[in-house]
This record gives sequence, structure tokens and C-alpha cells, in this order.
Amino acid sequence: MTYPSLTLPTLVSLVPKDIIAEIDACDEISYKVDYDKKKYDIIVISFDTSSSKQAYIHSKEFKKRGAYIVMGGYHTSAVPKEAAEHCDTVIIGAGEISLPEFFHDYLKGEPKKIYDNQNIDVRKIKMVPRNVIKSKRYMKVSPVIADRGCDNKCSFCAISEMWKSNPRPVEDVIEEIKSLKSDKIIFFDPNFFYPKEYSLKLMKEMEKLKIKWAGNGTADAPFDDELMEAAKRSGCSGILIGFESLREETLKGVNKKFSNVERYKECIDRAHKYNIAINGCFVLGMDGDTEEDLLTLPEKIKYLGLDLARFSILTPLPNSDLYRKMDKEGRIIIKDWSKYTQNNTVFQPENMSMERLDEIYRKVWRKTYTFKNIWFRIKNSSNKTLTEKFILLGANIGFKYLGIQGD
Repeated sequence: MTYPSLTLPTLVSLVPKDIIAEIDACDEISYKVDYDKKKYDIIVISFDTSSSKQAYIHSKEFKKRGAYIVMGGYHTSAVPKEAAEHCDTVIIGAGEISLPEFFHDYLKGEPKKIYDNQNIDVRKIKMVPRNVIKSKRYMKVSPVIADRGCDNKCSFCAISEMWKSNPRPVEDVIEEIKSLKSDKIIFFDPNFFYPKEYSLKLMKEMEKLKIKWAGNGTADAPFDDELMEAAKRSGCSGILIGFESLREETLKGVNKKFSNVERYKECIDRAHKYNIAINGCFVLGMDGDTEEDLLTLPEKIKYLGLDLARFSILTPLPNSDLYRKMDKEGRIIIKDWSKYTQNNTVFQPENMSMERLDEIYRKVWRKTYTFKNIWFRIKNSSNKTLTEKFILLGANIGFKYLGIQGD
């Protein structure tokens, strides 16, 4: 199970109200695409790199049936020339301005080949229609985005290339949370605690809502007592932090702002002091990583006291600085985008073979999520109540059976 996506509901919300249209939304996590369900005038497809191969197949099939094809999303924005070979119109970056503009141009018979409008007034971002997607495959937690951007420049991450930090008005976010009528919220913001003053203001208002929430943060956040105290008061139950590596030189090599690995345990302990669980994420295969480094991760995670841990294989995304650097060095071995899932090695690692990195990745998952290690985390968790421990147990079991471990 996973959290509900906001992409499809957002796209539906961007269809101008003055356009009389029948809209179907298809989420491929829940439904299979049916090319002959209806005769469509326009097909809008948003996708990431690993889904691009399938997206191009959908485009070809719908185009055969007379549809006008629009493409957007992370992969389209990264390689718009490639996407343009498979569609009629490309939308680069955010769609809040571009998609409504496209629809009006289309009705006038003057659709453009490319739309690229990045300067968005966040006050005009609408609450999305959550009833667009209904599936038992999604967790019963309501997602919200206060700030979709990130001002960090980690070389392996696509977010900063796509969005810059630009927070929505606090009152709009609070109004959206109230409308969801849910006591469990997950923030999709890449860095919930930045900008600090905005985060403090938002959490102050969230105190009144009596909800439980989780979100993403950076490793420096738990060192700020003001932020952690506000997080605790507002109902924060957990933070996902990208620690990425336990080698300082490796972190500096990918532009991580916080690279003091000696303070990782202190970071986690400080969060636990506020009864906030930490999900630590690690990227395997960065330059500097050795086999020994990676194989000892499960024991190091145990020492650090993490409540959850998640792993991915370093994946140089197309047109990123990391991809260009590795491609120039001749280290990009696989260029089949469908393999860019973060669970497959597509480049030549510095200190091991591609096959060995794949093998180690799966070993690390399995060892971290043995029942013995899961029980250790539950028993030693800072979570105090039986309900909190039960939720943490469910999360650990869910990670054990994610299916991305390759078994």
C-alpha cells in the first residue's frame, strides 16, 4: 500500500470551469488503461522516468484512435525534446498556468507545441478534488502539499530541478486540511521545516486541528528545539530524513548540506526526545561507497536507533548534473528508462560491479527487515502508547514486504 497521489486530482482541477467537458481520470496503480473505453479528444499524460516507456505506448495507442496528446511531469520536463517525439504538446514544469492555457488555445484551434510557465502565484493553487481517485491500494492518510519546492541542490534529486521553494499561504493550507475531515495527514513537501518562519507559523495553526501528521525534513531539523517543540505540539508523529550515506566525503560529493555523519545518532535521539519517529533513507552506490560500507548498514541502522529505514540505488536521472557527469565518463550503462526505478543499477559504480550493487541492495533490505530487527525497533522505540507501537509495527511489516527488495 502507498499514499494517495495528488497528481491526477491536480490535473483534473486545472481543467477550466468554462469548458464543457467530460473527464475520466486513470491511475495506473489502481486501474488498467482501456484504449477503447471511449473516444477521447484529448489525452493528458503525466509520468516519471521509469514510467516513460509505458507512457509512450499509451500515447501511440490513443493517437491511433484520433486523440490529441499532451505530456507533462518530471520526465517530460527533464527531456522535453524526447517527449515531444511522442505527443502533440509538451508542458514543462508546473501545470497551473500552462494546462488551462493549453485548453483555451486548443478550443481556438491554436495549441502550442510547448508550454513553459514557471512563475506561479501560489495563492491561486486550488484544493484538488480528492474523490477523483478511490482505491483500496491506498493508505487512509490524506496527503497535503504546503510547499512543493526545495532549495537544496542534491545532485541525485530531481525535485530542485522541477520546483523552487514557494510556500502556499498558511490559511489556504489550514483550510484544505480542515476540508479533508481526517485526523491523519502526510505532507508531501520535500522539506517541511523550510523556510523556518513559515513552518513555525503553519505548525502553530495546526495545533488547533488536533491531528497527527508526518512529513519530510533534513537532518539539521531535529537540532532546532524551537522547530521540534512546535512539531510535537502540532501533532507530528514522524519525519522522513534523507541521510543517504554514512560517509562524509560521499555526502559532500553530492552536495548534501548536512554531512556530519558523526551527529546522525544525536539527530535521531533529539527527535525521539519529542516522541517523533524517524524514517531514515539511504542511497546505495554513490562514489566512495564500498561493499563493506553498504553491507554494515543494517547494524549501523540498529545502532542509530532508526524507527524505519528505506533504501534505494543511486539513479542518475536524465538531464541531471549527475547523469551528465556519469554519461561523459562513460559510466551510464543502461539507457532503458524503464529500469530507472531506483531498484536497479543502471550505471557503473566506483567500487563494485553493477551486479554486486544489485545483490547488496537486496541483502541490506532483507537483513534490516528480519523479524528480529523489526522487534528490536518496536521494543526500543520512543513511541510510548500501544497504538503508536502498533502503527510502527505495521509500517515495519509493510516495508518488509514492499516488493522492491527484488524477491
